Amino acid sequence: MPAPALTAALGGHPHLTNEQRALVRSWCAGGHRFQAAIGRAGAGKTTTVAACADAWAAAGHRVLGAAVKGEAARTLAAATGIECETLAWYLAHDDPDDLPLDSRTVLVIDEASTIGDRDLDAIMTMAARTGASLRLIGDPAQHGAVPAGGMFRVLCERHPPTTPELRTTHRVRHPDDRAAAEALRDGRIGEALDHLEAAGHLHIASDDLAMYRQILGRWWDAHQAGLAHPMVDRRNATRRQLNRLAHHLLRAHGQVAVDEVPASDDRRFSIGDRVTARAPDRSLHVPGDRRAYVRNGALGTITATRHSPTDPGGDTLTVAFDGIGTVDVPRRFFDHHDRDGRVEVGLDHAYALTSYAVQSSTHAVSTSRIDPTATRAETYVDITRGRSANHLYLTAAANQLDEEALPRAPGPSADEAVERRLERSTGELTAYELAHVDDGPAGRPKRPPELHL
Repeated sequence: MPAPALTAALGGHPHLTNEQRALVRSWCAGGHRFQAAIGRAGAGKTTTVAACADAWAAAGHRVLGAAVKGEAARTLAAATGIECETLAWYLAHDDPDDLPLDSRTVLVIDEASTIGDRDLDAIMTMAARTGASLRLIGDPAQHGAVPAGGMFRVLCERHPPTTPELRTTHRVRHPDDRAAAEALRDGRIGEALDHLEAAGHLHIASDDLAMYRQILGRWWDAHQAGLAHPMVDRRNATRRQLNRLAHHLLRAHGQVAVDEVPASDDRRFSIGDRVTARAPDRSLHVPGDRRAYVRNGALGTITATRHSPTDPGGDTLTVAFDGIGTVDVPRRFFDHHDRDGRVEVGLDHAYALTSYAVQSSTHAVSTSRIDPTATRAETYVDITRGRSANHLYLTAAANQLDEEALPRAPGPSADEAVERRLERSTGELTAYELAHVDDGPAGRPKRPPELHL
């Protein structure tokens, strides 16, 4: 890259820190076709990518973006000004005579830890075939891919000299929360919980009823103060209960309309409800703009409803999606339907979300619940969403005495059980790593051969 283009881009972003500037220089001037970078939670990934995009554009390159989730792709586009699509969209355009990349293209993929290995191989093959350059940025300590994955982590580990890292978080401002996140990332679980407890952000509820009451109360206080504050839990049953209770609380206080559109799983939607898309649908878009379609993870507010008790199939929710626009969503999408061989709902309330759904988001306050089945990646995401506070809830295990069975021997406390689980929780080994395991009695992985980017 010509030095003047890089200098001008850095000059146009004077707010960048030294480590952000180092990433821009590495990515733009390193000359690699494939290159990864680590961006820790809240470390300013998209801000840094925006500077890279300016430098590449000034040098005559076409800069594109991608992410696994549609909402992550939209967020990347909004923060950087580059054209972004889902990774699936790029991979679907596999006609060798009409590929979406060319030799002047730089494709930036955000949240790269969530890419499945097959998709990563396919997009790297496409880039190599067309002569395009590929830049991957994400955080191996956060959520991985739903299918078999882990190769982004391997690429980062095998090429540290050419893998710049954004280490300093600018999101989490509470000192104990920042220390807790660092300790959790490093595997110092007990220390992480101690920091949360010192901040008053670790809460152990006596039972599920107390947990619902405390989490909902904290959400309501934040809502009354005008703060976006999703409740985070991995379990579908818990999220359904929290969403249902939040909806009824809003309705009782006149903050959503009294009239409701019923849906499966005892969900009820009213004008004023905040909702999230659980799946993408390109056929549902803003009138006249097919690119402004409903993306997976998109958030919005219901502005109108149409409900017929005699013909529920014709029911429609009109949703103003953040950053997308207003779309009419029919029951065939927002209620249970079959997609790719599995039954799912297309729209749900957005008061309680999964950890996957809030990854890459920022809020004033975060409230999450975990249990002894939680992973370290999930917990790390949970406690790095809030700027001023990150509250973590645990529920003490119940051990009721009944007439059918003797009580179990006392087990570890809630925090001890979670600590043990998180200490055992590590990223999955890739097939590449498993193929290079010693045959000795220890069965330890030996160093795999170098991966050449």
